[in-house]
Amino acid sequence: MIHRNLLQELGSLPAQTRKKVSEMVDKFQRDSKAPALHLEPYKEAVDDKVRSVRVDQAYRAIVIAPKQGDIYLLMHVDHHDSAYRWCKNKRFEVHQSTGALQVFDVEEVTAVAKEVAPKFEADTSYPLRKLTDEELFHAGVPTPLIPAVKAIQSDDALTALKDYLPKDAYQVLFFVSCGQTVDQALSEALGLTDGKEKAAGPGDFRNIEEASNLDLVFVDGQEELKQIMASSFDEWRIFLHPYQRKIVQWDVDGPMKINGAAGTGKTVVLMHRAVHLASRLTDPNARVLVTTFTTNLSVTIKGLIQRLAEQKCPQAANRIEVTNLHALARTICTRGGWRGKVAGGSVIDEIWQEVLTPTLAVKTEFTADFVREEYEEVIDPMGITSEDDYLTAVRTGRPRLSRTQRKQLWPQFSSIQRELKKRNLLTFDGLIHQARLALEKGDFPHYEHVLVDEIQDFGIEALRLIKMLSPIKQGTRNPLTVVGDGHQRIYKSNIPLSRAGIEVRGRSRRLKINYRTTEQIRTCAQRMLEGVEVDDLDGDQATTVGDQSVVKGPEPSIQRCGGAEEEAKVVTDWVKNLLKDGYASHEICVAPIKPHLRSALSSAGIPTLELQPNAGDPESSEAGVRMGTLYRIKGLEFKAVALGLTGEQAPTSTENPLKAKRHQCLRYVAATRARERLLICTSTK
Repeated sequence: MIHRNLLQELGSLPAQTRKKVSEMVDKFQRDSKAPALHLEPYKEAVDDKVRSVRVDQAYRAIVIAPKQGDIYLLMHVDHHDSAYRWCKNKRFEVHQSTGALQVFDVEEVTAVAKEVAPKFEADTSYPLRKLTDEELFHAGVPTPLIPAVKAIQSDDALTALKDYLPKDAYQVLFFVSCGQTVDQALSEALGLTDGKEKAAGPGDFRNIEEASNLDLVFVDGQEELKQIMASSFDEWRIFLHPYQRKIVQWDVDGPMKINGAAGTGKTVVLMHRAVHLASRLTDPNARVLVTTFTTNLSVTIKGLIQRLAEQKCPQAANRIEVTNLHALARTICTRGGWRGKVAGGSVIDEIWQEVLTPTLAVKTEFTADFVREEYEEVIDPMGITSEDDYLTAVRTGRPRLSRTQRKQLWPQFSSIQRELKKRNLLTFDGLIHQARLALEKGDFPHYEHVLVDEIQDFGIEALRLIKMLSPIKQGTRNPLTVVGDGHQRIYKSNIPLSRAGIEVRGRSRRLKINYRTTEQIRTCAQRMLEGVEVDDLDGDQATTVGDQSVVKGPEPSIQRCGGAEEEAKVVTDWVKNLLKDGYASHEICVAPIKPHLRSALSSAGIPTLELQPNAGDPESSEAGVRMGTLYRIKGLEFKAVALGLTGEQAPTSTENPLKAKRHQCLRYVAATRARERLLICTSTK
């Protein structure tokens, strides 16, 4: 097995050395005792399992030999002396309680704990103080580190030790510090649900391949290593957190739900699960459907699933269909005989102008804006086609209306529907409704498994549509997997899954560990949702307690600008500094698209590239600072993001509570596209 850090380091090694590492792995697989390998104990190491292997005259590989089992661990490659310094004081042990491989330096952890403990005020009620030595060991703390951990008496002290403790142990302790029991934390952090001993001793590697390891991957010989080294190193394809892996492989009797804040790997889990389910299909005609709300994200997912399947199970790629919701609905309607068109925005505006007369407010007491909002928020997405259905409709998030008021409004909505039908047009929501009606006739085949991303933006008719496409009624296993996040709802009202007959109670999991953004960006983005109640997609309130990022970074820069000119200068200077620091232009995104920002970057000699609809990001194949709308960058990620929000007029909650909430969610989504650096420009007022 190979450690994640080594795969990250390979790119910095000379090409000839990388080739020799690959050859060394192949020789080792064939005969680990071959004299040419020079597999030798490093006698100065504190851990007697440490071995070195000669890569060439200058480089050495550090390998950990098992005391039980036949799996060796390739941990590190470096220049001769540097490699030995790296491993000299480290221990490489399988924890007997969790089965996870842990790398730690006892002297270093002890020294850091002794240094940081006095710096922070002790909390007498701190949860970690209540744990016994036995409970700390059960939580995954190595025995030699228990005294150091017992000195931790505050969140600040725990954070200070984060980079020194074994990664798995830190995550368990973090969840305990948030109020979970040790067993709950083990399940959350490592996917462990039983208390059985996982290893006979620190050198027992017999079950390490199946254990809850965060950073080890099994490499089956030289060819697989070559494939990893030859392609871009996508950690998401190779490494899954144990809790994520558990969800990917979860075999459930009924629909299941995965939720979690931005950056927690929901889409990664969905893609791995799609490939996992497709690889198990036995019927050659069976298919897996992956669908999502936005076109651009479906394009991105399709390309990533192809890359993932090539590594995991090449034949699975041909069994998975990836499309967006509206393309899926259009296909269903077309196969059902529909030959109309989807109305564009200008056509819709024209129809509304014809239907809504200037005397509307006098006749109905409602403004034209209110009537249109009611149609677009309630009538159209709910597929309401009769007055009786409207009178009993649940209008989530909308102002209360009496039965009499609804009767006043219905003729306006009926007129709109007649005009659309006369012109053989459908709105996007109308298209979904017609697709559901077509499915009721039984003219479209079911899929073996259906997986849906961005479920928070699916309206009631869309939810009913995907339920009908999945084999829920047939009672097959794993019929439907839905993935989403109430924090990122920017299109539709909150519709509980259960209202569409999708019952996920008891089959729901929440991801809490953020892999994309730094902790500083995560907390900054979270503050953007202040005052917004976020649901868990099925009627209950979501909690962010225990959410954490695995990496730290600089604080986001919040700049107040007096106008467009000042905003352009701030953004341009920020981008210039990033380029000087080694960022590539395609790793930077500026949103939303504003002429003065594009012009300022161009005048500074900085190339830009506008992200196009229905297309993925060309990434490193095309230079240029990315520019797109806040909606367009949803589903993408960049090392650095600048948000030019100066002059932005946000709707107030008193004017339109739904639009105000979506506006906050949209800003949150945009901010969480940033992995390392974030700039937010706002107005001085």
